[in-house]
Amino acid sequence: MRFQASLFRGKARRRERGASLLELALLLPLLAVMAFGVIDLGRLIHARLVVTNVSREGASLASRGREPSNLMTMLESSARPFDLKRNGLIIITKVGAADRTLRPPRLYPCIISQDDNEGALRPPESRRISSGNMAMALQEIYQYLSLGQSGPADISGVTVVEVFYHYQPITPLPGFIQGMFPTNGGIVIGSRSVFQTGGDR
Repeated sequence: MRFQASLFRGKARRRERGASLLELALLLPLLAVMAFGVIDLGRLIHARLVVTNVSREGASLASRGREPSNLMTMLESSARPFDLKRNGLIIITKVGAADRTLRPPRLYPCIISQDDNEGALRPPESRRISSGNMAMALQEIYQYLSLGQSGPADISGVTVVEVFYHYQPITPLPGFIQGMFPTNGGIVIGSRSVFQTGGDR
């Protein structure tokens, strides 16, 4: 009788152990994906902060007349560990205000110069400052660049620094989820900073 009872307890323990192992096998992939997701979220927030800071500092320095070639190198190194040459793009655009005193007169704001770091990333044109979308991209300051009633614009021009980075998650996502991301299973993070410049007239 005692032997049967101990045999029964031994089988019950083995069954419990087997059930525990099965539960662990089912939950482990889910826990791993959740852990990777938390890590990815942290990396994404970090990348976003870096891109925003690079665009702000770049616009601040470029608006004070820093040489674009030197500035590009400085901004690329300040973005580490993110590689803005291989997985990103930096664009520095100088926009001059309308000015009737110029010969020929400039009646509308226009792009004076545009430099980039020759990064591998090519974001959609709709997200970049270009002649076609400049008014839309700079809506909030366009009025200050246009001719006032008395003649000259309120400010002489602006410097716009745009920074783009292709963020690739490390979480092993299935193909149908990767298809939801616009660029090869990743997303393009972008930031634009606008500073007033002098001497662009």
